[in-house]
Amino acid sequence: MKRKSKKLLSASLYGMDGRTHKTMLMFLQGPCGGVAQVVHETEAEIDIIDADAINAKDSLDLCLAREPLRPIIILSLEMVNIENTIYVKKPVKTETMLAAFKEAGDILEGKKKKSTRIKKTAEVAPIEKKTEQPAPAPKAKKQKVEELSSEKKVYVNALEQKKTQKHKAAMMINEQNFSSFIGIVSGIDFNAPDQWSNASYDPKQYYQGYVQSAVKVAFSKGQILKLNSGWKPLIVLPHSHEAWLDADDKQLRAFASVAVRRGDDASSMTLSAVNPKEEVFSSELDKFHEINAFLWKLACWTSKGRYPVGFDLAMPVYLKQWPNFTRLVITPHAMRISALLTSSPRSIKDVIQILKIQPQYVFIFISATYATGLLGQAKRQADKIVEAEVPAVKSVKKKGLLSRILKKLQG
Repeated sequence: MKRKSKKLLSASLYGMDGRTHKTMLMFLQGPCGGVAQVVHETEAEIDIIDADAINAKDSLDLCLAREPLRPIIILSLEMVNIENTIYVKKPVKTETMLAAFKEAGDILEGKKKKSTRIKKTAEVAPIEKKTEQPAPAPKAKKQKVEELSSEKKVYVNALEQKKTQKHKAAMMINEQNFSSFIGIVSGIDFNAPDQWSNASYDPKQYYQGYVQSAVKVAFSKGQILKLNSGWKPLIVLPHSHEAWLDADDKQLRAFASVAVRRGDDASSMTLSAVNPKEEVFSSELDKFHEINAFLWKLACWTSKGRYPVGFDLAMPVYLKQWPNFTRLVITPHAMRISALLTSSPRSIKDVIQILKIQPQYVFIFISATYATGLLGQAKRQADKIVEAEVPAVKSVKKKGLLSRILKKLQG
């Protein structure tokens, strides 16, 4: 008996160059056993997006706005949690991809059955008089944080977990808008290499350092913590990997650039535990930030084109993984710098010389990647290598029989 063949799915690829496109074609036809055929986007049933591509945001916006909405498979190096999408971790594995297509196929089948039921109901249902529906209750402006006691996880409410509009997408800054967006550091000529040693800053003397410490403590303890300051409270939500701040980007940028003095300013920075049953949050989605995206832009605004103190410009640095640029502030040449540091460790000076770009663009990238834990610097070797002195070894030659006889006669 012949096995009933399944309908071949059709998919469209986004954000892939020629070589990647060809590789994906071979992968779907080979290891995946021809689970789907790649077609033009107007004929596709499923959308596949490379989230690490430079135009990923535009592709995602296009696919999410499509009516009717298709199943969307997102390929990404980092975890992506967006409503109405299916995440597949890169590098893509066969079983993971097949599972994603299975899920996409089930979604399509479910929509097909639902459409059929609606059509049949419309054919037999009598015309009923429409009744006015009561107006929905006004949306609460404040929502208490609740705690899941079984797993000790915290969530705000179902609305806050919708990632589609929750976190801002990538923002790309070109060279012309760099200074106006980031800010200018006076007193340093970045074009003079002898002044680069003065182009460093200490994150601990700014709001950035306190935020990084709060995030580290909250994640290590698995506990919601509040960073209190003379400005606005910041709440770190480690279980959802988010931060909550009742301030817009313009306010955050202004506060990030102000140095925190050791006196009264530093004493006002305190860290306290949050009682999930008592803390009140604004339910506005723009108050919530994905934690890495928040640290990234905070480092950019604090850095203003400088690099963190303690970095040796002559020592190699390396990227631990590719940044998820779909949610970050993309500074000039960030992609090129990432590609160079991913291929092999390079010193900061080498990056500037090889790419032939202004040092501010490299310094700010170093600051942002270091703040998010993506960058490391090779350990410094000892300043002086001490080599143990080894006494000279005298060569011993075996004397022949004739030599020994002559020596005996002479003695």
